[in-house]
Amino acid sequence: MTRHSRNTLDILKDLVGFDTTSFRSNLDLIDYIVSYLASYDIQSEIIYDRHEQKANLLAFTGSGNRPAIVLSGHTDVVPVDGQNWTHPPFSLTVKDGKAFGRGTCDMKGFIASALAALPTFLERETEHSICFAFSYDEEVGCAGVGSLLDVLTERGVPVRACIIGEPSSMKPVTAHTGKQVFRCRFHGTPMHSSLSPKGVNAIAYAGDIINRINDLETAIRQQTTADDRFAFPHPTLNIGTISGGKAVNIVAEECHFDVECRFPPGTDHTPFTETLPLLIQEKANHPMAAVNPAAGAECKRLVSYPAFQADSAADAVELARKLTGSNDDLAVNYGTEAGLFQQAGFSSVVCGPGNIAQAHQPDEFISLSELERCDLFMQALAKELTREAFA
Repeated sequence: MTRHSRNTLDILKDLVGFDTTSFRSNLDLIDYIVSYLASYDIQSEIIYDRHEQKANLLAFTGSGNRPAIVLSGHTDVVPVDGQNWTHPPFSLTVKDGKAFGRGTCDMKGFIASALAALPTFLERETEHSICFAFSYDEEVGCAGVGSLLDVLTERGVPVRACIIGEPSSMKPVTAHTGKQVFRCRFHGTPMHSSLSPKGVNAIAYAGDIINRINDLETAIRQQTTADDRFAFPHPTLNIGTISGGKAVNIVAEECHFDVECRFPPGTDHTPFTETLPLLIQEKANHPMAAVNPAAGAECKRLVSYPAFQADSAADAVELARKLTGSNDDLAVNYGTEAGLFQQAGFSSVVCGPGNIAQAHQPDEFISLSELERCDLFMQALAKELTREAFA
């Protein structure tokens, strides 16, 4: 293991020690990064959420007027509840060439490598700045990064390339799906089940809508992309959660479910995303109200982020290929913040250590060899920017 990799592992140990599950605050981790950067005389800008319980972080090496290479990572992780871990999830365990812990792969390993490379970035004279851009609430629909992008845009920061360090086995990912999530909620009339013909069963009405969604899924599969890199070249639907009812002898008063639509770039998701709200009409107009005016349903969009499609000749893509030595041009069916960075006008690519198959799993891990590959990527970035400065 190189000196850089040992430093990366030390920082990763600290980062994993912060439980930044999305429903918790990430401020302790942000404070840690602020202190680390300050030890190198780098000032950080903290962009709080409206409750001041979570925050994004922006920090630059050198002058903010220089073209920036953005190293982007999210600080939140998914829950460990209900998973069978054999290693403590919020304490780094290094064993058999792997580093175990929640977030090691997705995506604190990349953040640790970027921070460990800071001394190398600072010791080399370059015409570029390195921008550390760390967000919150990516795991709940890329909900937090918007305010960070607003700051970059409003200040006119000259961004040359954004590298979003999601796990891609250090291969460039130039396309991924977008996502929309809806919550469908149904209100019935509770009463003794022996009187059920007089009531409105929220679960029954939800079931009717679920059947309609299954019909929509058949139709939306016809919206395909010609991009054969996608494992699923069409939009996909998934009803991921459902809850309702109190007991079998009570007509169900409430039921709700969450449904997501993922869609590759260039495909049309509107046959689902525009039709679903029409199926679940507002309370006053819903057929449930004809049985009892107290009944009804509503539909709320919870998550929306765009699909990502990078130009193969974009600065970020060419830079990632050069630094990794890989000409891979991958497309994936998961989503990242890359589509939002690109939508804001910044050339972007997804490239980071670890395999997505290890993300969100019990005993999540990243191999030490992947961390070392990311460290070499950071060293190569520093050398490339130095070479360009004196070319």
